[in-house]
Amino acid sequence: MTRIIATTLAATAIVLVLACGTSEPVESPPSPSPLAAELPTAAPTEEPATPTSEPAATATSPPDSTPTTVAVATSLPADTPTPAGYDSNAAMYDIFPAFSLVPSDLDEILDEVVAENDQSLVPFLVEILRFMPSSRSYELIGQALRDLTGQDFASEDWDAWMDWAGQNSDKYEPPSEYATWKSGMYAAIDPRIAQFIRPAKEFSRIDLTEVVWGGVRTDGIPDIRNPRSLTPAEADYMEPGDRVFGVHINGESRAYPLRIVNAHEMVNDTLGGEPISLMW
Repeated sequence: MTRIIATTLAATAIVLVLACGTSEPVESPPSPSPLAAELPTAAPTEEPATPTSEPAATATSPPDSTPTTVAVATSLPADTPTPAGYDSNAAMYDIFPAFSLVPSDLDEILDEVVAENDQSLVPFLVEILRFMPSSRSYELIGQALRDLTGQDFASEDWDAWMDWAGQNSDKYEPPSEYATWKSGMYAAIDPRIAQFIRPAKEFSRIDLTEVVWGGVRTDGIPDIRNPRSLTPAEADYMEPGDRVFGVHINGESRAYPLRIVNAHEMVNDTLGGEPISLMW
């Protein structure tokens, strides 16, 4: 029986071999490339990972593309900061962040201001000129002003710069945060000065660029408050050539003698039913 089974199996094998040998070679399917197609049945000894992983990478990006190339095309390297646009308010704080403080790179900041032709910083630069702590910073601010305005005043001639700025204030509007910067700077001298300046941006009709520190703290010089008025006949101490400040409001007139106001610099009074402040 065993011999019959073996003979039968051998005959079957010969038939199968002959059947395979009779097929035309051109009809056999070509061997699939590991990069082009999937194998329908993988032999136990073959590794299917290669044909399944490589096509995915090839299909999603060109062979020569790398993550580094894409990153360079869309953004600057991590160690290169993105350049920020020029801002007048930022430049103002960079140049003079606090009272009597100037940065070590003041020359570079001013070079950028001049390169941008930032006219809004002209009144600001005039104001801080008197507070420069060194001859170098004086000269840097003065040169920036000459470059921006075309004027030729000396760097240390703050009076000349201030007079010129007052006559041309309508041409040079300061940055939007000027009032905030100014109140912060003067707060270092006297916090009460800052209280006067903070609401000025909203309520004052005075050009803030013309408001400067007189050199004393708040109430360091006593003001004249609601002075008693005299008739011309009673004011016999007045000389014919004396100068006065004449004020007329709502049908009421008053003259404030300069030689009296000069020592106090300010008069707070009521005239024509309106509170007034006279400054000298």
